[in-house]
Amino acid sequence: MDGTTFSPEMEANSGDADNERQIRDVVANPKINALNVLNMIAYVFNIVITFGIGVLSWAGNGSNGELSRKYQTIITPASQAFSIWQVIFILQAIFAVAQLLPRFRGLPMVRCGVGYWYIVTCITQAGWTFAFAFEIIPLSLALILSIWGSLVVILYKQYYTKSDGTLLEFWLLRFPFALHCGWLTAASALNTNVQVVDSSPGAGVELAVGIVSLAVLHAISVFLLTVPQRPNFTIPCVLTWANGWIYYELTNPPESIKERFSEDSILGVRYAAVSVSFIILAQVVIRVGVEVTQKFRKEQVTEDDNAVDEENAALREYVSK
Repeated sequence: MDGTTFSPEMEANSGDADNERQIRDVVANPKINALNVLNMIAYVFNIVITFGIGVLSWAGNGSNGELSRKYQTIITPASQAFSIWQVIFILQAIFAVAQLLPRFRGLPMVRCGVGYWYIVTCITQAGWTFAFAFEIIPLSLALILSIWGSLVVILYKQYYTKSDGTLLEFWLLRFPFALHCGWLTAASALNTNVQVVDSSPGAGVELAVGIVSLAVLHAISVFLLTVPQRPNFTIPCVLTWANGWIYYELTNPPESIKERFSEDSILGVRYAAVSVSFIILAQVVIRVGVEVTQKFRKEQVTEDDNAVDEENAALREYVSK
């Protein structure tokens, strides 16, 4: 024994150093690994199942759109709202290809930020497509909450993963999941209401759950814009989109809604949806303004500090002469 004492702190520091060294090695010598391949396979699997069964109705039970009309709720958005899925799948296709490329495949934002959770997202989303197609509504609710949960984990891990701060990283590796999570937040609220409709508790309960759902969506937006040090703007913007289309749908509601709800109830939810939409949008604009102002002030302080340092350096040089 040489008398050296090892402490838990030394062991932890050693572990951190090993992790940093492994990350540097991966970034410096990027090779396609199992995660990269599985991400691509998961994406292809998900899009085939989603469009095959959910859009083309391979299961023979109707498309997602047809089934959504069957389980129409007081907060079901207009069909145009679901066009966001095209954007989500296009962006995730770009991600799936980008994370195979040498420039991105070894980045911490892929390996640590996304990890294997995107695979979980794709598997549970495919499972939801089957459950909804066969009208197993309780299972579809459990699965859509699982999809949402996996996306929340990705965003959480990416928030605490070291970023290179580039726009390219944001748009390719982070934005696709924020957009997806935003829509799944709204979709989870919708699926909850579908479960209520499936249970047939009566219009009063359906109305109450619908109103609470709008309040929860607004609360989530407020949390994301005010609590994190780096606010998430994508999800609140998506929720603005969803609420706007709920309002639009209720301007000319389908007969199933007119039969179950009074005109005043429909009008109340309609106004509530458009109010939530504009309130969230206003909060986004205000928070963006705060961020820009803080950044400007920080840059101004930095410039002032640099000017003072230069003056002090010049003064010291003058005195030394």
